[in-house]
Amino acid sequence: MTERVETYDLIATDLARWLDDMSTQLAVAMSPQGIAPFAAPISEQQKLAYYSSQLFNADGTPNEAGRNAELQRLGPIGFRTVYRAVIAAYPWLKLPTPPEQAAVNILG
Repeated sequence: MTERVETYDLIATDLARWLDDMSTQLAVAMSPQGIAPFAAPISEQQKLAYYSSQLFNADGTPNEAGRNAELQRLGPIGFRTVYRAVIAAYPWLKLPTPPEQAAVNILG
């Protein structure tokens, strides 16, 4: 006994294959040289400058709104990576360690 193939099943299979092939071709055409569409080729220094302005205000205080936005966008691991890179590039932005006496007063 042979299985009967419905015409609509053949059309659906052909359409699904065409959609898959066409979407792949469009994605490849929109990303020349492996660069995502609308991605700007910028230097590491430019990235650090952008992220430092998102994480810190001009006076060096934490930029809460920017941090929250970047945390949402990057996730916790990505945020940690970016934060560490910014602190390594701009060590003066790192929060100072409290003096020993201040730590004793807080804990004691």
